Amino acid sequence: MKYTFKFTEKFNFWAFISITLIAIGFSLMGLRAFESKPYLNFGIDFMGGNTFHLQLQESSNENTLKMIRESLKSFNLENSQIQLSGEYEVFIKTLELKENKTEQIMSHLKETIGNFEILEIQQIGGNIGNSLKRQSIYIIIFITLSLLIYVTFRFQFNFALSALIALIHDGLIILSVASILMLEINTAFIAALLTILGYSINDTIVIFDRIRENIEKSKATQSLKEITNTALNQTLTRTINTSITTLIVISSLILFGGSTIKEFCIILFIGVVSGTYSSLCIASSTVVKFERFNKINI
Repeated sequence: MKYTFKFTEKFNFWAFISITLIAIGFSLMGLRAFESKPYLNFGIDFMGGNTFHLQLQESSNENTLKMIRESLKSFNLENSQIQLSGEYEVFIKTLELKENKTEQIMSHLKETIGNFEILEIQQIGGNIGNSLKRQSIYIIIFITLSLLIYVTFRFQFNFALSALIALIHDGLIILSVASILMLEINTAFIAALLTILGYSINDTIVIFDRIRENIEKSKATQSLKEITNTALNQTLTRTINTSITTLIVISSLILFGGSTIKEFCIILFIGVVSGTYSSLCIASSTVVKFERFNKINI
C-alpha cells in the first residue's frame, strides 16, 4: 500500500503535542519542589535509604497502608513510600536506617499488621546514591555525544543535530510521563532510558538513509520537504510493524512478568511509543526546518 501522509507540513502540530506533555510533567515537578516534596520519585539507588519487600499472610487493602504508616509514625517515618503489589506483597521505602532500628521497625510492624515474611531488604548509603546519580548523568551525556558524532560522520551535521533533538525529546517525554505517573527513578530506569535512546536512533537512521537515497535519485528535481515525506511514507510500514511487535512483547511482560520488572517495562513501552513518534514526526521534520540555515548536500 502506498501512503501519502504529509508529515513535515504538520511539524507545528507535532511540536505542540510534545511541548504540552513535557510542560505538564515539568509543571508537576515544579509544584512538588515548591511544596518541598521530591520532584521525582527517586529510588534508594539515587537517594540512599532502605527498601523492605514484605509478604503478608492476609490480603492487603487501603486500611493496611494506614496501619503501616501509623506504625512507622512511631519512628518519624510516616512520610515513607508504601506501595502494595498484588494482594499479599508490600514495598516500604524509608530514609537510611541503623541496623538496630530496622529490627525495631520490623517488630513493631508485626505487632500492628500481624506476622509477615521479609522477602528482601535493600540498603544504600547516601554517598553511594549521589555517586550513582552522577555516573548515570555522565553515561547519558557520553552516549548522546557519541551518537551525535556517529550521525555527523554517517550523514552530516544537520541530520546529527536533528537526531540529537529527537533524542532529547524522547528523554524529556519519558521524564515527564515518569513525573505524571510517579514512576521510580533508579538504575533500572536509566538502563531503560539508554535502551530507548538506542531504539530511537536506529529508527531515525533507517529513515535518514532513505532520505539520502531519495536525494540521490531525485537529482535536485524535488524539494527536501517532498523527498522527506516520500521517505517517511516508504518506511512507515516497517517502522509501525517493528514498533507494534516490540510493544506486544513489552505489554506481555507488563501483564505477566511480575512486579519486579513491571515499572522497567512501562518505561520501555513509553519510550518505544515516543521513539517511534519522534523518528516519524520530529527528527525528519527538523531536518527540513534546518535546511534554511544550512543547505543539505549529500
